[in-house]
Amino acid sequence: MDRQDRLKLLFEDDESLLEINTGLHGVSITGIQLEDKTPLAVVTNIEVQPRKKEPAVEPEPSPRSEHTTQHDVEESTHTGEYKDSDSIQEGTAPADEVPVDESPVDGWFCPLMAIARYPYKAIKGELSQKVARGFFDKGQFWSRCWDVYYIHIPPQLGSRPLLLVPATQVREFLQEINCKLESKFTIPKESGMGMLLDLNGEIPHPAFLGRCASREDKDKLEATIPMGDYCPPSNDMVLAYEEMIENAVEASKNKSRSRSKQSKAKKQQSRMQIERGLADTRRRISCYLGLRSYRALDLPEPITDRSWEEKQDEQEKHAQKILDSVDIAGIPRPWDTTQPALHPFWKEPIFISIDVECNERCHEQVTEVGISTLDTLDLAGVSPGANAVNWTSRIRSRHMRVREYGHVVNHQFVSGCPGNFEFGESEWVRMEALAKTVQACFQPPYSWGSGDIDGVRLGDPPEYKRQQRSLVLVGHNTSMDVRYLQNLGIQVFENIATGFLESIDTAELHRHMRGESSQRSLGGMLQELGIIGWYLHNGGNDARYTLEALVRMVVRDAGHDEDLGRSG
Repeated sequence: MDRQDRLKLLFEDDESLLEINTGLHGVSITGIQLEDKTPLAVVTNIEVQPRKKEPAVEPEPSPRSEHTTQHDVEESTHTGEYKDSDSIQEGTAPADEVPVDESPVDGWFCPLMAIARYPYKAIKGELSQKVARGFFDKGQFWSRCWDVYYIHIPPQLGSRPLLLVPATQVREFLQEINCKLESKFTIPKESGMGMLLDLNGEIPHPAFLGRCASREDKDKLEATIPMGDYCPPSNDMVLAYEEMIENAVEASKNKSRSRSKQSKAKKQQSRMQIERGLADTRRRISCYLGLRSYRALDLPEPITDRSWEEKQDEQEKHAQKILDSVDIAGIPRPWDTTQPALHPFWKEPIFISIDVECNERCHEQVTEVGISTLDTLDLAGVSPGANAVNWTSRIRSRHMRVREYGHVVNHQFVSGCPGNFEFGESEWVRMEALAKTVQACFQPPYSWGSGDIDGVRLGDPPEYKRQQRSLVLVGHNTSMDVRYLQNLGIQVFENIATGFLESIDTAELHRHMRGESSQRSLGGMLQELGIIGWYLHNGGNDARYTLEALVRMVVRDAGHDEDLGRSG
């Protein structure tokens, strides 16, 4: 069997093999034909042609100098060869044939919704309407087949992931417009436009979502995006990266540039309000833990039944504590963590941390609930110790697993480990009893009797455990956890404002304390605080580590707070 016969044996019964793009340079092959005498096509272009419902438009040959941009030259450094993305080389697979699995991408992406509004975002004057009527307004844009990617964005920019398409596909689309209108449209490269994103290097990379050939396809794909935490790049890149993503988010919105500037001003004002609110939360937590007097909050004096003499005595003690906390020059002394808290625990609250895990393929299926509890009255007379270890050892932790979903172990988007609870024994709970079991953790005796570490039962609770107490809710990115518990019908979560004295998001509080622009994941926050986190994404472990992190960051903050001594 000679060479020609062997090639016939390989290819003549499977034409789809000829359509596979190998990424290799084409080699002319002569003399080999199928039985129907149709010459074999040789794929020489690594770009995938537009896949759309309407017939493809064959562009006219144009000089490289007319359509080559500086960006095209820059992109050639990623592939090691020059590649004119606006040209369509001879021998490429027809647009209506079966495409390969994904379009090749080179790390450059465009926001899908921004490109869908290209005529209004990037073109001025009458030509904008001409392009819109001819290529966008009648659904032509969405009738193309787009490879859709997504990326989770910083939480301060919104909750919806950003949809992206490869820049290679966008350039092909613009090239078709250029051929029909004899124009020279390109993707705007100005960073402020937010139309072209460089997602190469050590930054979060987009995940492939699927293909859409209609607006309905896009909506369906968007609804399947799994939950995920925003993972920022390294500190030296985070500001530039988040500015790029913010520009892309703004470009994706259906508003003019002037309205966008106004929106940015409003967002800046909103962020300032958020920071002021977090500063107030920071002070209140210090008061809850007795690290600061509630008088530092400048609140009105509470109405009590105490006599004038008792009030006078309390004021004298308060003044003495202020004197004891500063040196002769009035400079605050370093706070000694080997001593108990200087002040009473304001409102004497119970901190309750939550974490909910669900089936990554079906978010309605709650698989784990973790709850950790720290009663401030358990800390009376106890010094925090180094890294607040004496206080965090008083935390009681529970881990509930839903029996019906005990076989579910997440592995695709997160590495689930439901069988690795590190702070006691997991409790198996049937789905029908889950809401009642969780609700009981927010009522007297507040998980007393659920042991810590070894699961030891502690006997009858003290009297202060039997009373209704003020509760402080704690979580790391709490919004989704709260939503899951609300859907379960747990009474205390029906109205967070009335059910809890305070709701604390450790992701936001830690970001504020560190003066950072973006939140850290739970693992990243633990690392910064010097806490070793074992088996994260176990609901019980995550709830425990979240509460430990809160206590440690607040105690550490008190040790560096120059106003602590003055405020008393």
